[in-house]
Amino acid sequence: MDEATSIIIGLLVVLVSLWLALSKGSKKQPPGPTGLPIVGYLPFMTKTPFKKLTELSETYGPVYSVRFGSMKILVITDYELMKEAYAKDAFMGRPPELPFQLSEDTIRTEAVTGLPWKEQKRFSLHMLRDLGFGKTKMEEHMKEEILELLDRMSENVEKPVKFSDFLAPSMSNNIASLIVGKRMNYDDPERQKLDVLVREVGRLAGSVSWQLFFPWIRVIINYFNLGDNSKLINVLHEIRVFCCKELEAHESTLDANNIRDFMDGYLLEIKKNSGDPKSTFKKDVLTDLSRAFFTAGSETVRVTLDWMMLISAAHPQVQKRIQAEIDEVIGHERFPTWQDHLSMPYTDAAIAELMRWRTIVPLNIMKYTLQDTELNGYFIPKHTHVLGVTWAIDHSEKLWGRDVNEYKPERFLSGDDKKFVRPEYAIPFSIGKRSCPGKTFAEIEIFLYLVAILQKFEIYVPQGQEIDFEGQLGISFQPKKQDLCLKLRH
Repeated sequence: MDEATSIIIGLLVVLVSLWLALSKGSKKQPPGPTGLPIVGYLPFMTKTPFKKLTELSETYGPVYSVRFGSMKILVITDYELMKEAYAKDAFMGRPPELPFQLSEDTIRTEAVTGLPWKEQKRFSLHMLRDLGFGKTKMEEHMKEEILELLDRMSENVEKPVKFSDFLAPSMSNNIASLIVGKRMNYDDPERQKLDVLVREVGRLAGSVSWQLFFPWIRVIINYFNLGDNSKLINVLHEIRVFCCKELEAHESTLDANNIRDFMDGYLLEIKKNSGDPKSTFKKDVLTDLSRAFFTAGSETVRVTLDWMMLISAAHPQVQKRIQAEIDEVIGHERFPTWQDHLSMPYTDAAIAELMRWRTIVPLNIMKYTLQDTELNGYFIPKHTHVLGVTWAIDHSEKLWGRDVNEYKPERFLSGDDKKFVRPEYAIPFSIGKRSCPGKTFAEIEIFLYLVAILQKFEIYVPQGQEIDFEGQLGISFQPKKQDLCLKLRH
């Protein structure tokens, strides 16, 4: 090849590269508000950011971008577009700045933050099914927990009490049974400590979330271990210590012929893949997954039941219709089963409507694009932070009607009120490839707890008090702690 030809080829390569760069840069970008220098749009956000982000979509459309601090966020507020995006591998990532301290192995393998999550989720669902997930075996354990909860509630009838405090220990024991194969007594100091830690994660994660948008501030805060960030790091470390201790105990007693729980199954999967250098099944990944099950798994169910108890007290007519179904289908003596929900459409509807009306997780956990992609005609580059606003879908008049801000279980019933009907856009456990793997477990738990409580008790508001339905945002949208009273039904 002569020198002239080499020069021509070199120029062509440069020109093609320049054309690709320019064409990429000229692709249509999502619109959005301008905001202020340095801080972006953060000063204009309210205590209910999901409402503000929904409001912005009325101006900028269902897909728009907004800058918070130094970070540009792609916001999605439309069901069809969220469904389209979350079905793609490109939207499967988690950003590296999330405030949950992940181990080096979890970060390196991208077991939680990237495409390898597919095999982690697939394995988790397989293990949960093998352990009796959604079957009688798991229900029997829940029954034991619920009966103990009912006994504790019975000791406090006819007096104002914050019954939400009783729920957290019961939820975490169900998760403990699933993950580490054991339950702890209510007065066990380790159990009480774990409950406090799990509650704190939900609160603190919400309070430090703003740091995501100012990486340089986060570096300083982490270095000097300041404020709520320091507390969250310590809380996550304590839960990790608990999980590591359980992991060591499981390793010393592991029996391939007797898989007791999720940890056993995962440890065997690690052994099975030990010869594969690309395997994402590692002990540190197991520890991080176990911690996530305890925090996220307990939180959604507890918060939903908290709201349902407030609903029952504030809307006696709803409580009476649920109890009428209980009396007809189950009676007063028999303990409820998950199978019963097939004959209790109003109860299912009341729960589903609560999860829509208060939107338990109004903002999806932040996603992160793993490659260049497109959505709604816009170019979305790799490493874009993506925020799905579930609240916007749950409060869309186009989907739910003009009375969208009312609590109305009939939305989920057929015309004759005899069948429970869930529209595809009711997505309390998210949608797509990163939807919650514990969905079925949570649905069974919520149904059994609510029905068992209303089978035995009537819930009412203490004299002179009103129910406050304004929630507080942490990881989930939770109600303020409020006194309620119980009266034995039979």
